[in-house]
Amino acid sequence: MSNLDWEKLQDKIDVLPQSLANLLTDSKISAFIESLTQKYIQLSVQGPYIARIIRDVILADIYIGDMPAQISSKLGIDQNTALGIARAIVSQLFAPVIEEIKKLQLQKFGKLPGSSVPQPPQQTRPPQRIAGEELPETGGNIIDLRSKF
Repeated sequence: MSNLDWEKLQDKIDVLPQSLANLLTDSKISAFIESLTQKYIQLSVQGPYIARIIRDVILADIYIGDMPAQISSKLGIDQNTALGIARAIVSQLFAPVIEEIKKLQLQKFGKLPGSSVPQPPQQTRPPQRIAGEELPETGGNIIDLRSKF
């Protein structure tokens, strides 16, 4: 980490909510990363990369929804393993501070992350029409909101 701009990092930490700043220096992060590298043997030498991804999500330099892709590309592992690791990070490490992370993510990226890592998109059904129902003439701009509730 010799090429890290320590002043810039300190500036980012200074504006974080105290709970997030504390999390960055908490020893439970290193214990968590160690447990991940033991669980996923292919990560045995990847701890520093995992730490950087965690740091970047906390600092809102990486969108939390992009974490699985970042993990996959930086660690050279498959998407399913990366998704499992991202879920573990969110559910075990970020759980106490997820609301603060959501606020930062919204400010930085203009969108809120879900309560966990995004799931694969599900198939959506087209709206169902009730047989025999006649719709009023409105020039073809009809939206059936009943199927939305």
